[in-house]
Amino acid sequence: MTPQTELGSQMVARADADDLSADHELRERAEQFENAAAGFFASEQTVNVRQFAGAWARARRAWSNYTGESLV
Repeated sequence: MTPQTELGSQMVARADADDLSADHELRERAEQFENAAAGFFASEQTVNVRQFAGAWARARRAWSNYTGESLV
């Protein structure tokens, strides 16, 4: 997976730096968010706003839980 979003890129870079396993939540949420972003921004949209926002929120929560960075 090649991340296309800033959040996805941050998550993958951190997972790589910390040598996290492929099934770690940070990697899984990054992949789910990237897939949602691809579907949302596709010329024929396959992901609606609610699905995209949900994927972003789950990815952001995983990032916050792992790094300790505030959600706000």
